[in-house]
Amino acid sequence: MSQLKMVVTDLDGTLLQNDQTISTEDLETLHLLGELGICRVAATGRNLLKVRRALNPSDPFDYVICSSGAGIVDWNRQEVIRAINFADELTARLIEYLIGNGYNFKVSDCFPDNHNFFWWKKLPCEEIDRYIEVHSTMGKSEEIVPGKKYSSSQILLFFPKQDCRFDEVKSKLLSHFSEISLIRTTSPLNENWTWMEIFPKGISKAHGIAEICDLKGIDRKETFGIGNDFNDLEMLDFTHLSYVVHNAPQELKDQFPVSLPHHENGFSHAVKKHLPKESSR
Repeated sequence: MSQLKMVVTDLDGTLLQNDQTISTEDLETLHLLGELGICRVAATGRNLLKVRRALNPSDPFDYVICSSGAGIVDWNRQEVIRAINFADELTARLIEYLIGNGYNFKVSDCFPDNHNFFWWKKLPCEEIDRYIEVHSTMGKSEEIVPGKKYSSSQILLFFPKQDCRFDEVKSKLLSHFSEISLIRTTSPLNENWTWMEIFPKGISKAHGIAEICDLKGIDRKETFGIGNDFNDLEMLDFTHLSYVVHNAPQELKDQFPVSLPHHENGFSHAVKKHLPKESSR
């Protein structure tokens, strides 16, 4: 077995407890990884502002991948080392297409200012209302003016969890726009809703991990990943040792080894299986 050189964890529903903190045991595990010279990476769908509401600069991470891969932060230096955004021309075409096809959607500003957003609502939708109510307290929130120029890092669509249109809409978008990537995630606001995240092509947690591997000279066979939702899928396919916590959807638990739930230190339980026995506390 290759020596472990990188551990990657999702935050919400994986590392963070129900009160949005890191447990004492999981903090000890993160510190232990640092003592062993293992690179510690958080990979999250949160934007940088929301990451900083959960993590302190002193928390034991080396890198944080934000907004599902749109940005990478050197956590020790608190420095953004990568930010990828849509070309303004592509943002304009996407907005025109989505308005023309009657979708409700949200457009995030460029990273790292993507806590600011713009929205369009064609039909009644409790989830976009919920999104606007929650996130308008974090930054600028404005209704989209058709024809106005916008810069963006991400676009978000909203679907009821059982809505069969998700795959249909995904197929149509990919057929119209070759320059995009689509990521599915369960709404953190209401588990009965699914979000479709639209990013520039190639953006994903996995792409961010690959960049850090290149930066640090780490091979994929030396990586470990753990997550809990569908937006972690590409990450878990990339990392050599991959786990999901027990609170993950059954579809993911059928594909990857399962650890304890996030609120029972599932992160530590899985990681310690792959550390030298003499180092485990």
